[in-house]
Amino acid sequence: AVKQAYHERFKRSLEEDVAAHVTGDFRKLLVPLVTAYRYDGPEVNTSLAHSEAKILHEKIHDKAYSDDEIIRVLTTRSKAQLLATFNSYNDQFSHPITKDLKADPKDEFLGTLRAIIRCFTCPDRYFEKVIRLALGGMGTDEDSLTRVITTRAEVDLKLIKEAYQKRNSVPLERAVAKDTTRDYEDILLALLGAE
Repeated sequence: AVKQAYHERFKRSLEEDVAAHVTGDFRKLLVPLVTAYRYDGPEVNTSLAHSEAKILHEKIHDKAYSDDEIIRVLTTRSKAQLLATFNSYNDQFSHPITKDLKADPKDEFLGTLRAIIRCFTCPDRYFEKVIRLALGGMGTDEDSLTRVITTRAEVDLKLIKEAYQKRNSVPLERAVAKDTTRDYEDILLALLGAE
């Protein structure tokens, strides 16, 4: 639906624009990520999850972060299969895959891999962090704040609000009201379900 809406709005395909505006390892990862069709069913192949967890561990251990096998797994497997693979990774190696991808916290490609994995494993916590970073620091990152609240409003915003409250000990509505004003504040608070 996103790809179709993008095409209708810009008269170009999302894949073409990503390929035209992104280079190197990011292109290698993002083009198949936006191109791929993912099976949505609940079926999981546990032996495949086990073997692909080993492949991911080996490639990450070798610091081959942009290896074709890592990209193939992340861009072609269903959410259920990926979750099984990440669980198998945790079981086999006694820590989550994202921990191994923190070798260089300033590496943008590793950050992108972690973000993709977090979007599959715990999207509420991932988007809570995006909102927290948007509201923290000097000024408000309105683009990030707007993007998360508007795109998640009918998906899992309630879970994101709960994660925000748990992590920050402040209701998300209060944090948004503190950092925004006027019509912008009213719209975001309405999407958040504030009275």
